[in-house]
Amino acid sequence: MNRSKEELTQHLLELLECNPTEYKSAFSSWWYNTRDHGGWRLTATGFTILKQLEFEFWNFELPEDWKRYNKRVMLGLDRKLSWPYYYGKHRISFFNSKDAMMLNLVGNVEEWLANNFDQ
Repeated sequence: MNRSKEELTQHLLELLECNPTEYKSAFSSWWYNTRDHGGWRLTATGFTILKQLEFEFWNFELPEDWKRYNKRVMLGLDRKLSWPYYYGKHRISFFNSKDAMMLNLVGNVEEWLANNFDQ
């Protein structure tokens, strides 16, 4: 299935019963990367919207000593994930059960990214 952030944003606006003219504002406030083929990272606002709509998600707590802005991890998540995710201060939340299960099995975000989806 070929999804796009644009289509998902429009669908979420419909579920929220919002005016379609709010699309530009919603799109820029819900997604970190607004480029056509940018990553699926949600902002805190976008994460709140998906939680409010009761989308299922899985949380992974990050270690206390986790470097918040680990650029390698952020780029890896953007490149490899094709479902929305939230990268917060102390956790990563996935909206895809397969990604969540695989990370849970590996147990380490960096190791999971290094070995995940190798083609």
